[in-house]
Amino acid sequence: MLDFDILSWLFGCLILALVLPFLWKQKHDLSYLFFFSVFWMYLLALVGATIFPIPFDTDDAGFRFNRVWEQIVHMQRYHEINLIPLYFGSCWELPRPCAIGIYENILMTVPFGFGINFIARLKPKNIPWLALALGLAIETIQFVLDLAMGGAYRTVDANDVLFNAIGVLLGYGFFRIFAWLYLTITHRFRINHKGLLAYIHNVASQTQPAELSMFERI
Repeated sequence: MLDFDILSWLFGCLILALVLPFLWKQKHDLSYLFFFSVFWMYLLALVGATIFPIPFDTDDAGFRFNRVWEQIVHMQRYHEINLIPLYFGSCWELPRPCAIGIYENILMTVPFGFGINFIARLKPKNIPWLALALGLAIETIQFVLDLAMGGAYRTVDANDVLFNAIGVLLGYGFFRIFAWLYLTITHRFRINHKGLLAYIHNVASQTQPAELSMFERI
């Protein structure tokens, strides 16, 4: 089994160390670099949870890939791939594990929907597409690895895409609530915005133009 261990974390941190100087040269301030680093570490944890561990055998991986591809072409493994949203098959025969799987698929992407706003300026209309893209990306990688591992990896399920997307949307909803509360509280108590607080205020203001304009008029 190829697991996401301490070496994987160190490799991810090494990549981050190489990316940060580039971002600094692009005129991003220290606050942006901080939030980018936090979001990067979250992405590493997400990869570790959704992609790893990977069964790994170099001796017959190619043979198994060809064998499973032939099976899929002949629809022999189609029953292991669920392309129907909200169809759970025999999942609820074990209610607790099934429910836990649903909760985990939602909760693991909530931080994505919340944290992405601190490193990228997104229009609200693009959030659903981003949520869907994240779920599809995770499931596509799992599908490719399942082919390579001869079906010894994970099943492909449209519900995972759906619940991952719901998690992103919930995270974005929490962010919008947080942004509104932050602007309201800091204005009421006349809190000075410096450093990280100034960056958070700027991000919150970009997503709450109506509220910001109201505060400026008072």
